[in-house]
Amino acid sequence: MKPLADVRVVEFATVGGVPFCGWWLAQQGAQVTRIRNPRPPELGVPVDAAADIGSWGRRELTLDLKTEAGRKGALDAMAQADVLLEGFRPGVMERLGLGPQACHALNPALVYARVVGWGRHGPWAQRAGHDINYLAMSGALHAIGAQSVPLNLVGDLAGGALYAAMGILAALHARTASGQGCVVDTAMTQGCLHLLSAVFARLGVNAWQDAPASNVIDGGVPWYRCYMTADGRHMAVGAIEERFYLNFVQGLRLAPEALPPRHDAARHGELAACFQQRFLTRTMAQWAAHFEAVDACVTPVLSLREAQSDPVNREAFAAHDALSPSYEVPCEVPHFTLFSQAGDNP
Repeated sequence: MKPLADVRVVEFATVGGVPFCGWWLAQQGAQVTRIRNPRPPELGVPVDAAADIGSWGRRELTLDLKTEAGRKGALDAMAQADVLLEGFRPGVMERLGLGPQACHALNPALVYARVVGWGRHGPWAQRAGHDINYLAMSGALHAIGAQSVPLNLVGDLAGGALYAAMGILAALHARTASGQGCVVDTAMTQGCLHLLSAVFARLGVNAWQDAPASNVIDGGVPWYRCYMTADGRHMAVGAIEERFYLNFVQGLRLAPEALPPRHDAARHGELAACFQQRFLTRTMAQWAAHFEAVDACVTPVLSLREAQSDPVNREAFAAHDALSPSYEVPCEVPHFTLFSQAGDNP
C-alpha cells in the first residue's frame, strides 16, 4: 500500500507549484479531488490535456466558486478532506468564504496548504509573478547566470511544490498526536531563498564570489563546466576532487604536469582552452563511450529524448512513460517546514 493511501486531498486548480504538488501527493497514494472553474483559465502556454500534469491522478469537480452553490460544493468536499491545497493570491480564498477560519470551523483536523509567490504579507504580496521572477528576486537567477533560465524547476517546483509537500507531510505527522489541523504556508521566493542557504552562508564568510561563473559549482573553474565536442554537442565535467581531476586530465590524454597549475586562477582561461581543444577532437558519443571507463565525473549532456532511452535512466522509465499519470517516483521525503496551528492567522 502506498504511504498516503488513506489521505484525501482537495486541490483548487491553479498554475505554478500547486499542480505538481497535487500530482506528487496522488503518486504517493492520496485521493486527490481537483476543483476547477467552469471558465477556461488564461494560460500563456496552452497545454494539451494529455500533457497537463494538473489533471493526472485526480478526479475533477467543476464548481463556480463565485456562486453559493459552488461555495457549498467546495465546503462539502473539504469537510471530508485531510488536506486542502490552493495557490491563489493572498486573500482570494477568504473573499470566497473558503479561508482557513471558515474551513477549520467545519473541519478542525484539516491541513490547509497555501502556495503563493511573494509571501502572504509584505509589499509584493498581491503582485503577479512567475518562476523567473521569484528566482530573480531571491538572488538565485543572478547566481545561476541571467542568461540561463533553469525551466521552472527551482521556483515553482522545488521552492513551491516540494516545500508545500514537505509541509503537508509534517503537518499530517503532527496531527497524529494533536488531532488538530493547521495552516501550511509556502512562498516560492522564500523557498528559493531557503534552497540558497549554503550559498548565503558562504557569502557571509567571504567564501563565495557574488557573481555568476565565479565559484566552483557555478562554472567558475575549468574542471566544473560544459565543453563543446566535435559535433557541436557538449560534455559535462564535474571533476572537483583531486583524484577525479587527475583521472579527467589523464582521460583527455593530457599530462597534468604539462598543464597550467590547477589552482592558479589567473591561468584558468588557459587551462580551459586546453580542455576545450581536446574535446573538439571527438564527438560527444565518442567521448561518452571513452569516459564510461574513467572514474572522473564526466558525462554527456543528453537531450530529453536521449535521457528517456539511456540505460542509466532505464529503471526510472521501466514501468511507464515519463508522461504517464501513473509514472512512479521514489517517495523519500526531506524534513523541513514551517506551519502554524489551526486558528492562527499567519
